[in-house]
Amino acid sequence: MSMTNKLALAKRRSGLTSAALSSRSGVPLSTVNKILSGQTAHPAPQSLERLCRALDISMGYLLDDGIPDELFLSAQCEGDGLHYLSQQEWELVRDYGVLTVQGRQMVDALLEMLLALSPLPLPTGRRRLLLYLQPVAQGQRGALMDSFEFGVLDVPADSVTEAADFAVLLTDGSMAPVYTPGTMLAVKRGAVAANQLGLFLLNRELFPRKLSRSPGRTKLVAINISYKDIIVRPEDELSCMGAILGAVRDYARLPKGGTPSPGGADFLYPQRLKL
Repeated sequence: MSMTNKLALAKRRSGLTSAALSSRSGVPLSTVNKILSGQTAHPAPQSLERLCRALDISMGYLLDDGIPDELFLSAQCEGDGLHYLSQQEWELVRDYGVLTVQGRQMVDALLEMLLALSPLPLPTGRRRLLLYLQPVAQGQRGALMDSFEFGVLDVPADSVTEAADFAVLLTDGSMAPVYTPGTMLAVKRGAVAANQLGLFLLNRELFPRKLSRSPGRTKLVAINISYKDIIVRPEDELSCMGAILGAVRDYARLPKGGTPSPGGADFLYPQRLKL
């Protein structure tokens, strides 16, 4: 992409008008318009530097036609030089930086597994879902979220799995008789609707439940009536990992060789997190 087009794209991202860009950068409006329209083929370096500062882009990005337009952010990595990032990549770097040590270990393990998976061919009519496996540690009432193993499911591409972002292994009887222990549940990230089953994190513990709200009271309700409701206190930390879409049918667990084997015991690169 040309310098002129990159400037125009950065201007649109910023939401600035040409007049506002001129005011912020200190470059005369007539000069800004000529540069953006391509009338000025070789703008003065000082003008470009001011425009870059105003638009929060680097001169390297602006002048190097080999850098794709979406990679407009830059980061200096110690020992590895300058890298250009998209907005999404920068947000991932930023979020990684504020994670706890345990959170970073979880991200590292997931990334390692997904990178190992990426070269594997995907059969027609099937897709792969990241799977939260049996937890290696329990909290007071549920599985500790930062103690899960991970695996991969090879599943048929149907209405449930196509909408899902990941799957989770149901380890208790809280969803019986609809879903029995051992069921693989498909989950879509995001909030849940009223009376919809969801996957909830309550004080770092994971619960498949319905969220019930009434004046002055919030609770997590199981399908199985033998399970007591979990009252959410004002001081508790509650978040929703996603909506439960249904059971995953006819799935295959991916073994280390990379070929699906229904009912197999070994998963491809399962990660036991040492937290």
